[in-house]
Amino acid sequence: MTSGELLQSCEAVVTTASDAIDDSIDISPAGLRCWYYMSAIQNMSVVVDQSGEHLLGICAPPDTTLLDYVRIFVRYGRINKAKSEGNAAALALGSLTKAFPCGGAKGV
Repeated sequence: MTSGELLQSCEAVVTTASDAIDDSIDISPAGLRCWYYMSAIQNMSVVVDQSGEHLLGICAPPDTTLLDYVRIFVRYGRINKAKSEGNAAALALGSLTKAFPCGGAKGV
């Protein structure tokens, strides 16, 4: 999947979330690829090595939601449209490591 394809799917999630009346979100079929992809990244973001370093370089606060991850990626992806044909993981990790750097100030 290209980063542009992931962005398009994540935009569908953000649209669905903004239309939600309560705290529940019905993810449209167009948004499912994003939801599962970003869920995997969120799950992997807490993995650390023997010295306690986060393997993905993402140090999000514990209360960060999956929807937060999606919104951050969409915002970053829209700014970096030139990278839309690149690797989806590279753009997703770039957005999240900038937003949640380990040992640094918040970026996005």
